[in-house]
Amino acid sequence: MFKIYINMNNEDLCPVSEALDFFSRKWVFCILMDMFNGCKHFTDFQQSNPDLSNYVLSQTLKYMENIGLIEKEHVDLKTRNKTVYTLSKKGLKVNRILYELTLFSLEELESSKLDDDLKNKILEKYSNALGIL
Repeated sequence: MFKIYINMNNEDLCPVSEALDFFSRKWVFCILMDMFNGCKHFTDFQQSNPDLSNYVLSQTLKYMENIGLIEKEHVDLKTRNKTVYTLSKKGLKVNRILYELTLFSLEELESSKLDDDLKNKILEKYSNALGIL
């Protein structure tokens, strides 16, 4: 396997490996895509990902906040569902990665078997949500 390493303080660093470690949790990309599609509350993420347990969702949101992908704001402490999650500057930069993953899936994976019209509609929807022209 070919890897390009950069020596930083006597440690070997592979930028691709580092990025994969950063996004290592299963649901991170799904939640990021949900956020690009307008989801911002815990219940929004639950509805969008019915197979995701409340515990895993909670832990994943905490992880994403800790690594700086999202920011959490309490709008009104008196009412439920008033915690708002937004993409941070770092999180907004993930749009190109999500777009490239979408392209790869539509061209190389099971999605490639879809008819071209449907693939174009999916790509357009993702392009619009991710702000990619």
